[in-house]
Amino acid sequence: MLVRLQVAFAKDSAAKKHGIRIMAVISARNEVEHLANTIISLRRQTMPIEKIIVINDGSEDGTGILARNHGCTVVDLPFHKDSYIGRPELAECFNAGLKIAREENADYVLIVGADHPLPSDYVEKLVVRMERNSKLMVASGCIKGEPITESAPRGSGRLIRGSFWRDLNGMQYPVVWGWESWLCLKAQQMGYETICYRDIVTEVSRPTGLKKSNNLGKAMYALGYHWAYVLGRSFLTFLKSPKAGMSMFWGWFRHNDIERLDIAEWVNQMQKRKIFERFLQIIRHGGRT
Repeated sequence: MLVRLQVAFAKDSAAKKHGIRIMAVISARNEVEHLANTIISLRRQTMPIEKIIVINDGSEDGTGILARNHGCTVVDLPFHKDSYIGRPELAECFNAGLKIAREENADYVLIVGADHPLPSDYVEKLVVRMERNSKLMVASGCIKGEPITESAPRGSGRLIRGSFWRDLNGMQYPVVWGWESWLCLKAQQMGYETICYRDIVTEVSRPTGLKKSNNLGKAMYALGYHWAYVLGRSFLTFLKSPKAGMSMFWGWFRHNDIERLDIAEWVNQMQKRKIFERFLQIIRHGGRT
């Protein structure tokens, strides 16, 4: 049982003392400008990270060399011309690193973006909360300035319970549209909890922007999003960038041969229920939200 994990940890002895093996996985493509700060932030965690695994995704700028110089375990993947952001191929990149975490029986896996340095107590805060709640399988902090859905942990900064993920599907992302959200939604379908904590705030090294909105639309189709949710999210995106909002909706509407995932029907019904509950709430309050 963990006792007062808030106390400062000695680097290697703490992990052994508490029997918690934490490994971080970073997918990096031409990230020399940002990666070092992220790695340094992981080295400075008050709860030690046993291994930092960097997937060097066909970089041409020395990303792999930098990661090795910082003592990371590096998996080199071949060069490819186009970005995989929001695409199923990015799941394959992460899986190349997750294979190592699985084989070494990580208790927790931390997924981190190459441009996302974390506060020194970030991992400790999440582990403390997850150790206290046996139903909590995926958790993250939030990113300053970005909208928060409490049941939807961030993709970067996401801490996942290793035993849950191994038992679920061998600790790998499915190589499909919507792969990143699938893990959290699948956990919820199984009766577990996933949380994005408002009081654990992080910042990224560069604006996240609204890139690849069309890919997000495709992912929403694969995940079974209810049409009202799609319209709402596309509209909110439209307010920031009309082009991105329209692209997101078009990606959902023109889904071509994308297959729906095993959780699609459950997601659709869950969202439909939430819409109905929200509607009743508004009626009860005389139109006020």
